[in-house]
Amino acid sequence: MNRRGNPIALLILILLIAGALLQFKIYNKSLYFGKELNKYIESQEARELKTDNTNKKETGQADEGDWLVWAYSVEPKTLNMISADNDIYSRWITTPYILEPLLDYDYDTMELKPFLAESFDISEDGLEVNFKLRDDIYFSDGVPVTTDDVVFTFNTIMNPKIDAATIAQMYTDVDKLVPIDDKQFKFIMKRPFFKTLDNLSFADVGIYPKHIYEFDDPNKFNERNSNPVGSGPYIFEKWDVGREVVLKRNENYWGEKPKIKKVVYRFISNTVAGLQALRAGQVDIMIPEPDQFAELDSDNEFKDQFYYLSYYEPRVPFFYIGWNIDTPYFKDSRVRLAMTHIIDRNKIITHLLKGSGRIVTGPFYSEGNQNDTGIAPWPYDPEKAKALLSEAGWIDSNGDGIRDRDGIPLRFKFMYSTASTLYVRLVKLLKDEAAKIGVDVVPDPYEWSVLIPRLTDRKFEAMVMGWGGDVIDDPYQIFHSSQIGNRASNYVGYNNPEVDSLIEKARMTIDEADRNRLFQKIHLILHEEQPYTFLFERPYMRLLDKRFKNVKMHKMGLNWLEWYVPKELQKYE
Repeated sequence: MNRRGNPIALLILILLIAGALLQFKIYNKSLYFGKELNKYIESQEARELKTDNTNKKETGQADEGDWLVWAYSVEPKTLNMISADNDIYSRWITTPYILEPLLDYDYDTMELKPFLAESFDISEDGLEVNFKLRDDIYFSDGVPVTTDDVVFTFNTIMNPKIDAATIAQMYTDVDKLVPIDDKQFKFIMKRPFFKTLDNLSFADVGIYPKHIYEFDDPNKFNERNSNPVGSGPYIFEKWDVGREVVLKRNENYWGEKPKIKKVVYRFISNTVAGLQALRAGQVDIMIPEPDQFAELDSDNEFKDQFYYLSYYEPRVPFFYIGWNIDTPYFKDSRVRLAMTHIIDRNKIITHLLKGSGRIVTGPFYSEGNQNDTGIAPWPYDPEKAKALLSEAGWIDSNGDGIRDRDGIPLRFKFMYSTASTLYVRLVKLLKDEAAKIGVDVVPDPYEWSVLIPRLTDRKFEAMVMGWGGDVIDDPYQIFHSSQIGNRASNYVGYNNPEVDSLIEKARMTIDEADRNRLFQKIHLILHEEQPYTFLFERPYMRLLDKRFKNVKMHKMGLNWLEWYVPKELQKYE
């Protein structure tokens, strides 16, 4: 047989291969958000997920049953989302699993789509937003979801006697909510706002049933921290404080029911014990510490049994140190900048995060268009820190090794959560570095449930924390001066009229490019003034039992409502 190829056939073959490679490249870019997820798809874990998705049954045909048991190192203080005490753990348990929004983000397109709302439209001037609810939506007790419930939710949030300043700030641009009928209503805005739809969807809160939550005494609502009731696919079953929260599937759910019948959030504060529980089959999924994740990287036996997942997406948190500007130490931006100069963020990423992180210089997601990539991080420079402190009047006047000014030693308490070994190590690093420049850092540890009210009441001098992001961020909540006090979220007391003005202007700027230029100006001012020492962002990390199938990686991460367990692998009735 003549083995020499036809030149035309060979050319066609080359073109076909090139086309296929081009399509594959386009597919990867569209499926994964940003360069990190493009890297991720090439990893072994991504290949496992892709194979699992294509070779197993679709969710609609999948087996029902089994439980999903989480290991959480933190127990939330409340499951009431209309509360200043809510946190990311509250949200991960409640929305949209118990309480559902009007609109929600599509996990792949990252666009808002109808959820409880059947449709919506916005007037050309952006000042009127109309919603129409679906006709087939019900709360878990069978009562229909109506306009009255939306009005009740909104009015409760805006009630000044309700302890929800962190939520109410999202609706400052709303003039009024106008009911039309049982299924239709409209919001009248005071001014255009670039996140109008995002906020009016109640994505962070969900719609509350009026007939369940209606109150005469606002304090009764404020005190309700458990037993959430909503329209979602799961129903609250119990909260054994200190042990676990349990949700059961809503068998009368108005939408497509998930396959998993029960979800358990088990509180295991020690992540070493959490990993042991995962290996022993006592829990199914956990959020590991960076050092645990790194140690498992070469454990092929572990990876045979568990998905080993790490991914970036727009909502990954940034971590920071917050300096309470009302203290005598941190009123002066030179002191705050000095403290930033003694923090070796490269060392933190290399040694504490085991390489799984990126330095950030501001509050915006590093891969997003709001972020100014031209701003270089402040370097690790203890000598510059010493010079700044001396310039600000903090010197060691009595030779005791601690700088002082006006008789006050530069000694402050540093608040952190004991639930994170990362924070424990970070505090030790800061204390050691501060001692070298004549600053005494006093560790001030708290359990999470105690720390949250201290944070909202601003009863701290310095602290370390993380802020979870949004698909599109708005810095109003954490840096506008109106959000100081009243248990709102400007914890550090940052007050800069120029930043206030830029934030307000950006919120009313609909054109994305113009708005991003304003955000980048804000980014630069925050970088120069350092109300926060911006530390790093790191990917979400999850370890998950491989008996769960249909585990997909979306642009917005994982969605466990899609998962199922084949009958032969199920562990629980």
